[in-house]
Amino acid sequence: MRTFYIFNINKEMEILTKDSPYVLFKSFESIHNTKDLYMAQNLYEQIANKFNKNIVNQKILNSFKDNQFYMYVNNHHSYYNKYRDERCEIEIKNSYLLCNCNTLKIPLLQKLNGYNLFVCDFENKDYFWLDEIYC
Repeated sequence: MRTFYIFNINKEMEILTKDSPYVLFKSFESIHNTKDLYMAQNLYEQIANKFNKNIVNQKILNSFKDNQFYMYVNNHHSYYNKYRDERCEIEIKNSYLLCNCNTLKIPLLQKLNGYNLFVCDFENKDYFWLDEIYC
């Protein structure tokens, strides 16, 4: 299982970093590792937008409510497909989505259009734009 932090990048920053995501990853990595909360919040607000938890929860719920492998409880979405060995859990937070998944294609995020989602795996030094995975 890998742990992914998923951020909603503001439009201007997306345009600036779409072709050079390493800069964006390093910015989030410094936010993730800093002990200076004021600096971290200031940097975060320059590059990302907060999520509306109700809207994100509703979009995911509406997309998967009839799926037998899906479960939702208090901002936690789970998808376990035992036949395809897919496991994915997402916790919706205000500033990011925390995802534990055993695959790069995160099934619960396929229907979150309207967001510029950037995915970071700080432990494995991996990062990507989510829309590039689903092309």
